Amino acid sequence: MLLTAGLSAIVCASMALAAGTTKVVTHHTTPMRWQAQELKGTISMVDPQQDLVIVRDSSGTPFDIQVQRSTRIMNGQSPMKLSQLSKNESVDVRFVPEARGDMARKIEVQR
Repeated sequence: MLLTAGLSAIVCASMALAAGTTKVVTHHTTPMRWQAQELKGTISMVDPQQDLVIVRDSSGTPFDIQVQRSTRIMNGQSPMKLSQLSKNESVDVRFVPEARGDMARKIEVQR
């Protein structure tokens, strides 16, 4: 009897599939949101054409930081442009890790 019920279920499913009456269930997942991170380090390279700053932390690990239009670059209370940053400057960086890279929210020069 159990075998007959199982075969009936398979036949019914096959017939429904052939008739096009089955519903496809999709699961929507929300993209993972990462928390903003803090980085203190020294600029080892600035590339304004690539919107990129490479910052090394105290252990020497380099971080490729992508700069966006919305990134705030500050020297104290004064705003700066990416092109005004210099190699060997100490900076505090607030960034969000994303699939496309570490995206800078704020770069603050420490003088």
